[in-house]
Amino acid sequence: MAAHFFITGGTGLVGVNLLPRLLLAFPDSTITLLVRGEDQEDAGARAREIALRMVRTEGIPDADRRVRGVLGDVALDHCGLSSVALADVVRNATHIIHGAATIRFDHPIDEARAINCGGTRRMLAIAQACADRGRLRRFVYIGTSSVSGRRAGTILEDELEMGQRFFNTYEQSKCESERIVRDHADRLPTVIFRPSIIIGDSRTGRTSSFNVIYIPLRLLQKGLLTFVPGTPETTLDLVPIDWVDDVMVRILDREDAPGRVYHVTAGPGRAARLGEVVGRAVEYFDRFTPLRSPRTVEYITEAEYGRRRGAMKGMAEALMGQLDTLLPYVGIDRLFDSANTDAALAGSDIVFPRFAEYGDRILGYCVRSNWGRVQDAG
Repeated sequence: MAAHFFITGGTGLVGVNLLPRLLLAFPDSTITLLVRGEDQEDAGARAREIALRMVRTEGIPDADRRVRGVLGDVALDHCGLSSVALADVVRNATHIIHGAATIRFDHPIDEARAINCGGTRRMLAIAQACADRGRLRRFVYIGTSSVSGRRAGTILEDELEMGQRFFNTYEQSKCESERIVRDHADRLPTVIFRPSIIIGDSRTGRTSSFNVIYIPLRLLQKGLLTFVPGTPETTLDLVPIDWVDDVMVRILDREDAPGRVYHVTAGPGRAARLGEVVGRAVEYFDRFTPLRSPRTVEYITEAEYGRRRGAMKGMAEALMGQLDTLLPYVGIDRLFDSANTDAALAGSDIVFPRFAEYGDRILGYCVRSNWGRVQDAG
């Protein structure tokens, strides 16, 4: 039975990079993307644009035939699908990949739950209808390692609710969403992936998302970042997007995958250090975008960071306010154990690239693209 993937979040960074890998790994497969838009014509046009890009850049000549878009929104009943589109998905889908979510940190908790938890429940209902027809092979949920919240130390893949508190409503709602998926594991073939801090492609540096770690990097390039919370030894779990998607495609259809959680993380012995990332960025920016004086960065405690932030006014406060999104990732030292993932990848040709090997490519793409303002920056 040829695979047919029904995917949410397919127009985002993870999804766009996942699509060509699925088409290549499953040669006879087809894909339906849930796409928000003004109408079906608009949704279809967005999907065609993605497909034609794969024809041009990924060498998949039939991508435009194998990928289509349907109008929908996970925040709406039945994910916004028309009755005809819903029936088509239920009749054909063998794999459902749910990656759509709000990644805003500042949503009130009710709004974050409505999108993240509500969307997950709606997708699970569609998955159950597919399973009732005997076709569903996988329900893949793309979560986040941030469900660990404020926990420190080693975080295991089978752990979820450990009494942790959260930095923001994104983390909390994603934790609650994962619980909903886990509660369906006894009747659906669920697979949960938890990526950590996703950055650009390790081979090209390319990314379409300049959030989280990119925010302080941009401030550093401009000479506006002179201190960061943490120590040079603080672990920073960065994962390049090409590796993330390679891992998920490799694992999702394994016979032993259902019911498991996989950390798609750097993990012990491979996670970058904060000092390594900052040092590499300072060196790169001083070389290619020099300021009048060399850049310097001071490492301070979270308490000292709060004191300095509280004393800021006006433009300085607004600029440094952007750094607050990084606090959940450097304020607490932790490592994500990846035993399930490592076992699944054993013997494969998928090798984790260390930041030292590709960091300059990430920084170079930031400069060439002017932080996403220049299209086709190479």
